[in-house]
Amino acid sequence: MNFNCVISKELTADVVVIGGGTAGVFAAISAARSGSKTILIEKNSMLGGTMTAAGVNYPGLFFAWGRQIISGPCWESIERTVALGGADLPNISFRPKRHWHEQIKLNPFVYTTVLFQMCEEAGVHIICNAMISYTSEEQNGVSVIVTTKDGMVAINASVAIDATGDATLCQLAGFDMLKSPTQQPATLLNHISGYIAEEKIFERVKSGFDPARLPAHITAEDLIRYLKKNKIDMHIPCVDADTSSGRTQLEKNALYEIMKVVCFLRKTEGLENLTVDAVAHETGVRETKRIVGKHIITAEEYINGYVYPDSVCYAFYPIDLHVERGIEQRFHEENVVSKVPYRALIPKNSRRILCAGRCVSSDTYANSALRVEAVCMAMGQVAGSAASVMRKESADAADITYQGLCDALRSIGAIVPNELSF
Repeated sequence: MNFNCVISKELTADVVVIGGGTAGVFAAISAARSGSKTILIEKNSMLGGTMTAAGVNYPGLFFAWGRQIISGPCWESIERTVALGGADLPNISFRPKRHWHEQIKLNPFVYTTVLFQMCEEAGVHIICNAMISYTSEEQNGVSVIVTTKDGMVAINASVAIDATGDATLCQLAGFDMLKSPTQQPATLLNHISGYIAEEKIFERVKSGFDPARLPAHITAEDLIRYLKKNKIDMHIPCVDADTSSGRTQLEKNALYEIMKVVCFLRKTEGLENLTVDAVAHETGVRETKRIVGKHIITAEEYINGYVYPDSVCYAFYPIDLHVERGIEQRFHEENVVSKVPYRALIPKNSRRILCAGRCVSSDTYANSALRVEAVCMAMGQVAGSAASVMRKESADAADITYQGLCDALRSIGAIVPNELSF
């Protein structure tokens, strides 16, 4: 078969960001605020990615050991959401092994509204319901084709930023990828109601427990935990969620397994009216592919707070590897804070493409901490700022000056590592 690709529209920009989620939206805002003509491509109808579409609406951590370590446009988005009644700031007094108390619970409606407003105020050209289908890195820029409701749109930009989470842009460009033999399980967030969580109900669940009628590895204790928390936050095996076929299977399996739990619980006296009254638009994926960057962050570097010569943002979250049954965690020693080197955002052999977010160059264990939302936001700000510095210095990604990047980050209010004594 011969196919002709008809381009319905051509656009030009200084920076094109692929992915308007946790990292991408702040890459776009940071690039635009730094003076770059910026286009943002998002596959969903809303901005915010995991924080909005996947319902993981509690980003963290912005503070470490009582001091703020991540600021800039991403923190501004939190403050604006608070001002609109869409969030409450928690008490910031870090307690080891209780780190989630410092995550910030956001109203997804308010938050995605704030993100659209901030992008528009910065002059970002947003294109939703669009996915990248082709890219080519040229000598002085990057060409991409995105599929939209209006047809195929070609975009020529000086710099492209991969904020897809799955390293889709970088894979299409032919760069090397990292992929763990077994990916972390995913979670489809939901809310259940229609019952009173009381001890007699829990006893009935225990006495009627039948593993043959439930998804594999579910225990009676899991069921009771779901009822107490009003959510079935079970692990869903995740295989190749960076492919359309794998993602389709994941979404189906998540729905089927949750429904299986619901149907089982409804057989218990007192739970006949249990219902799922809210569910995220998509399953929250923890891990797919990562780039092979000019530096690969290791777990030991991460947990020990290694100071890189090109440190560009802080990261503070325990190593948090989700496995089939439970979580493998490793915590920082007191007053240790991790850093992210700029080189980990540059794909090996890339000239004009950067990445930010979950696909950062890192090993499996380091990535289990670097994938969390506040860190992805900070990396997005770095990538957007770096793209603008590339334009100003007429340099490739690896050749911009570290001082120039630090100055650009400070100009948008971001905190640069080594300015705090960690």
